[in-house]
Amino acid sequence: MEYLRVYQKRERVFKRRVILFVILSFLAVLLLLGRILYINLFKEDALKGAVKDAEVVQIQTYRGSIKTSDGKILALSYPVAYVYASKFYRFRDTVKREKFIKELSKLLGVRESVLRKRIKENESKTFFELITFPVHLKDEVRKLIKSIDYDEESKEFTKPYLSSFVGVDERYKRYYPHGNFASNLLGFVTEKGYAAEGIERLFDEYLRGGEEPIKYLVYKNKGITVVESLGTQIYTPKDLTLSIDFRVQALLEEVKKRIVKKWRPKKVVLIVMETSTGKVRGYTTYPDYDPNKYERYPYWRIRNFGVTDRFEVGSVFKPFLVAFALDRRKIRKDTLININYGKIKVHKKYVRDVTPYLWKKEYITPRELLVHSSNVGAIRVGLMLKPEEYYELFKTFKLLRSPGVLEGEVKPSISDLKYKVNRAYASIGQGVAFNPLHLITSFNALVNGKYVKPSFVEEEKTEAEKIQIKPSTVKWIRDVLIEVVEKGTGKRAKSEYYFAGGKTGTAQKYDSALKTYSKEKLVTYFLGFFPSEPKFTVLILVDEPKGKNLYGGTVAAPYFKEIIEKIGVIYGVKRDRT
Repeated sequence: MEYLRVYQKRERVFKRRVILFVILSFLAVLLLLGRILYINLFKEDALKGAVKDAEVVQIQTYRGSIKTSDGKILALSYPVAYVYASKFYRFRDTVKREKFIKELSKLLGVRESVLRKRIKENESKTFFELITFPVHLKDEVRKLIKSIDYDEESKEFTKPYLSSFVGVDERYKRYYPHGNFASNLLGFVTEKGYAAEGIERLFDEYLRGGEEPIKYLVYKNKGITVVESLGTQIYTPKDLTLSIDFRVQALLEEVKKRIVKKWRPKKVVLIVMETSTGKVRGYTTYPDYDPNKYERYPYWRIRNFGVTDRFEVGSVFKPFLVAFALDRRKIRKDTLININYGKIKVHKKYVRDVTPYLWKKEYITPRELLVHSSNVGAIRVGLMLKPEEYYELFKTFKLLRSPGVLEGEVKPSISDLKYKVNRAYASIGQGVAFNPLHLITSFNALVNGKYVKPSFVEEEKTEAEKIQIKPSTVKWIRDVLIEVVEKGTGKRAKSEYYFAGGKTGTAQKYDSALKTYSKEKLVTYFLGFFPSEPKFTVLILVDEPKGKNLYGGTVAAPYFKEIIEKIGVIYGVKRDRT
């Protein structure tokens, strides 16, 4: 019995200890969770308040590479070492300062003036990066800093210690191996790791592998600079494969250079899209910039003009208008349209046709309207549509809203179509403006019979949405656009190997100072597809070219021929012209 009482007593003590252990463990878990929550939510502010002269900084960390669909690297991260300084203005030993600048200049091959300027501009900061250099020199720079504090005569380290204000660490640097290549599309990452523009910004979280940028708290502890990471998030950077084909992109970059050299334009946009999938295989703009040296360029040059700017479309709007009018039975294929020998009066002003062929014609068919780009014929057709029907036209071809796939896409601008004069001018592309990516996407829908949202990511699946146009209308508009290239205003785009279709466009730019359309400032276009059963859709836009005979057919069309013939070779597109 005595043994039983002792056993029961021990059992009670054991149970109490187990319960106490469970309670303490639970409290410990709560404390740990609370600490994690505190670190993530309040550590930055709390530490800044507790530590005098603390500063939160962002340092560039590793991010995934950006590649083309054929595996070429467009952006990558590589490690660099850097010299940092903290509250450097407190380091008043001018002798050591000078020695440090001179020795560092020699070791890294950097001008002293560069180092002095950097120090002068930033020394009052808690933390700043003085200079980056190759990682393999890291130990030598550390030895240099240490040697500045060592006095050869006394054989001792002397105060104030430079090493208390200056240190060496590693970070990652973003590098764009092809410089200006697709720069306005790619964007860039700043030295501190901020994704500022383009694809870099749009896919920042994916490339970084985390929701928030990594930040560090920098402060002094007993005279030593401490750099402490904030937060506990695990980062898993990923590579991004674009739909851009390096070969197509290189072709567009080379063509762009020749356009700029010959026509001295204000802007250029070139886009190649896969017709059935909407995959963008090539995309370039001018002016461009080198993202490795982004700080040297004004912001306007860094913008992606293919989406941030809209341009009035001129005659490239006519195929949309005629296709819609035909499909809605406002006209027939054999309808005779009165063009009055190429002249019509619109709100006290005469609008004339440019092509001499039309000056001898009183009536033309819809086919002739497009082949010879009749302004008068387009106005006649446009005025057959009621305001609500005109808006239905824009809705049918997805022209009311930009695709919404890139940063900074500007909305379309469409004049108030309840006014007859606006409907008349809209018919020839005046008062109607879109960004180039939006325009090629809708044109792609016109010749494809299906709307496909453009995609810049290779692995992204795209879905085709049938537009409310009969297949017979799509087939007819393709045939007519091929005739535009074979016999009409687009003859300079004609290929020896492929049947291609397209439309030229020349849009006058509105001069806000003169409050009228300029005769000198023009936007020239060629929008086309190839082969006869479209595989690729191409946009060429040349803004404000300089020279003579400035029309879409003379400025933009010749480059279309070269682009499609080389793309045909790249992708092995079967020749359909025998």
